[in-house]
Amino acid sequence: MKRNVLVIAGLAVLSTSAFASKARMEALGQSSTRGSEYLSDSRNIFRNPALLNSTKNYIVTEWGTTAAAGADDSVLAPRAEGGFFREMGSFNYGLYLGNDGLDNGRTTSGFLTQDNGLDLFLSGDMGVQWGAKVHYANAKDESGTVAKKNTAFGLGLGVVSGDAEGYLNVDLSDKSEGNTLLAANQYKLKPSYLVGGSYKWSSVTFFASYEATKADLTIAAVTTTRKSSEIVVGAGRVHEINPTARVITDAHVSIADDTNITGTGKTKTNKIPVTLGFEADATSWLVVRGNVHQNVILGETKNTAGKKTTNANSTTVDAGATLNFGKLKVDGSVGTTDSTGAATATSKKGILSTSNLMSRVGVSYWF
Repeated sequence: MKRNVLVIAGLAVLSTSAFASKARMEALGQSSTRGSEYLSDSRNIFRNPALLNSTKNYIVTEWGTTAAAGADDSVLAPRAEGGFFREMGSFNYGLYLGNDGLDNGRTTSGFLTQDNGLDLFLSGDMGVQWGAKVHYANAKDESGTVAKKNTAFGLGLGVVSGDAEGYLNVDLSDKSEGNTLLAANQYKLKPSYLVGGSYKWSSVTFFASYEATKADLTIAAVTTTRKSSEIVVGAGRVHEINPTARVITDAHVSIADDTNITGTGKTKTNKIPVTLGFEADATSWLVVRGNVHQNVILGETKNTAGKKTTNANSTTVDAGATLNFGKLKVDGSVGTTDSTGAATATSKKGILSTSNLMSRVGVSYWF
């Protein structure tokens, strides 16, 4: 281990300020899928494609395995994906591979989920920064007794004007036909959307969003309709302690509903999660970061009978680091596996595994 660190130190050169990885977002308590409302990171383009104007000219690879394709991406089961983003005159464009949609329980029902996802980005600046993205996925499996297929299509739009920004992401369709039981069975996502925006006032960014989804699951001619929604209102702040260290804080109110329309039951979750984090340039070649996250004051779920339950064990701690080799960056999570590299209960007991330098690895090169 010591020899590896010495080699890294000998090869590394001064760092740059650009970041681009799921590992960094998770280590700072942000969304690895959509990025952050107030921290600068290239993952933010999946929330607002207009932000490609400020994070461009790079290639990124998120390390993982194809075995995770079709399943929801997670720290312990990362999905391989990555993309290329480039400036072209007064425009910016990008191509991203492997950004598959959520499973939403389709795997357990024997359906195909999104696979081999493709995202295309285009952005520009005409006084007001704008951006757009198109998402497409198509998969089929005719090898079994029942032919199965999935198609998905979505659009994203965003603008940035001064300290204000707004975005709209719409899943126009996501349909899986045929499962292991019957060709007529299907999962069909109705048009669903995420709309939101933010405004930076002084050193604080205020943000709000509304997300709504609706899907039909048909099994043996019986259709179950489920819809969900979430309202988020919050604020975040980055406090520069000195040129090499930053403290982040954020809090938001989340009101979420999950309803089984044709069946019985509706659950409602209200919470106020708070994140306290830091990011520091330990050396010219190493950036370290971490956060503690917990619901405060409010954090409960009301079940179908109207009974409320506190969301237990909401406190989480994450850590990560970036190794800087000039324009090449290696991001990763720290302490998420045991000494053998396995994702076991041992990895969740506050043990720092020195046999594994990083997990949830993302590598980016800026040019």
